[in-house]
Amino acid sequence: MNFSQGQGMGAAAALMLFSLGEGFLLCASENTELPEGFPLWQKSAQLRAGLGYKDNVTLSNFDRQDSAFETLSADAMLFRLPWNNWQVSLMAVGSDTRYLDRSILVDKEQNAAVSGEFAWFLGRGWKSLSTLQYVFLNQVMDVSTTYGASSPQQVFGHLLSFEEGVRKDAGPWWTELELSGARGWFREPLDDYWQAGPGLTLGRRYGDESEVALSYRVFPLTYDRREQTDRVGMPIPDTRLRYLTQTLELAWRQSLDARSRWRNTLRLGLETNRDNGTGYYDYTQYRITEQIRFRAAGWDLSALASAVHYEFPRQPISLDDTRSRHRTSILVGLRGEKALSQRWRVYAAYDFEQSFSNLNLDCYKANTVSGGVAFAF
Repeated sequence: MNFSQGQGMGAAAALMLFSLGEGFLLCASENTELPEGFPLWQKSAQLRAGLGYKDNVTLSNFDRQDSAFETLSADAMLFRLPWNNWQVSLMAVGSDTRYLDRSILVDKEQNAAVSGEFAWFLGRGWKSLSTLQYVFLNQVMDVSTTYGASSPQQVFGHLLSFEEGVRKDAGPWWTELELSGARGWFREPLDDYWQAGPGLTLGRRYGDESEVALSYRVFPLTYDRREQTDRVGMPIPDTRLRYLTQTLELAWRQSLDARSRWRNTLRLGLETNRDNGTGYYDYTQYRITEQIRFRAAGWDLSALASAVHYEFPRQPISLDDTRSRHRTSILVGLRGEKALSQRWRVYAAYDFEQSFSNLNLDCYKANTVSGGVAFAF
């Protein structure tokens, strides 16, 4: 799934949606044999409520604003196991965070995502996949990757995307060809856009619920109103800005024990972006993400660390400083849940985010802690 490579946004709702459905999608296969009395349709729903604290709500490098917050979130899933050559998965997540300090610039952050996937098994290892997704965003984000040097700001927008693909399984090997498209609507100063392009993935399964996959995707993007810029970032009248983004990613998912209690996921990525003007928005991105997860005896623990480095070869720091801009972002996340009963759970989370750059405006760091209870329906 591509939730706007062009906007440089890793939507929290998209990440939640992927995490919710990953286990089911990885284990799905053609015409699963159902145990006697086992329902064909699986469903789940969960409601979470909690409190937390963030020491830099606006991700600022010069005016840090901290606040306690209250948060409410929910997720739901309806999944039809693969039977009679088709399967369906419907998932939805959403969260609402309200900051308790009324003196800060941001009073709330919200996100939501809804996804539906239909798979049709064509026989001889062939399968078609159709996915429709909607994402809503109202949260503080760093958009300086695709909008040039700027402070993080509260982004309000909607994203609708569709993906059509075909997959071929041949023993432990599999390959998938896809075509995706997206339409984004955003409140100013961001701009609406169209995005579409192909992708190709080659993967191999091995061992117990483990696989490695290499994917390549191309995402041309056209803005509705944004103009090209000159070499110092000034708009060029009567022009229209377009991007060509290409990504190459290696993903390795490894089950670390026979009972799959420990799972490790490593992602290595390379991304290039080229604009259709002077190259002011050109960049090359290098990224690495490592996550380890443990699930057993009512515990669900995970740790995630990622680093993303950007080089902007044609974007100077300022009019007086012609050095090329570069920045590195680091994210660390820790999660823990414990089941108290069949329906009740408690959870705690910690996130650390920091941005380094040779441009002071890009530099910031933030710590967030939260905890609460969850009820499963």
